Amino acid sequence: MKRKIFVTSDTFLGRIEILDIANRPFEAIGEMNEAIIEKWNAVVGPDDIVYHLGNLAWTPLEAEDILIRLNGRIKLLMGDYDDAALEISRYLKDKIEIIPLAFYKEPKTNTILSHWPMLDWPGKDKGVFHFHGHSLFDHPTDLTISNRINACADNWSYQPQEISGLIELFKDFKNQKK
Repeated sequence: MKRKIFVTSDTFLGRIEILDIANRPFEAIGEMNEAIIEKWNAVVGPDDIVYHLGNLAWTPLEAEDILIRLNGRIKLLMGDYDDAALEISRYLKDKIEIIPLAFYKEPKTNTILSHWPMLDWPGKDKGVFHFHGHSLFDHPTDLTISNRINACADNWSYQPQEISGLIELFKDFKNQKK
């Protein structure tokens, strides 16, 4: 079976304040964590890759407890609040890899990934898609402006999205607009 490549960001696993900050529809942080784990594992297989574009988990203990339950291998482009993920990456090397770059060109999907939304990126004028996190509700995906997609978990029902599927969806959208 072919390995799939997913993207998500800003899950903020374990951060109680995110329930209010992002107006998430959960009664408690444990409920949110469990919902994200369930939704993640429903689409991500054990051998799949998930690019997490920052703000993964709040504390090292929660990060470890949750990450060992998530399917796939996580490649993290660090955000503002990823100290916990950085700390546990030292001993969960088979589960999480830190990508120490401001942006990353994903070779299999020919996309540009970053924590922060960019106005310009390599290949932008050639139709290359840019996936970003950081802005929970700012910088919404608007393909009439550019091929920039906000990968924040809040925008995608708290579930990682397969990059190739999103690109096809958005290419179809753009073709319908012509």
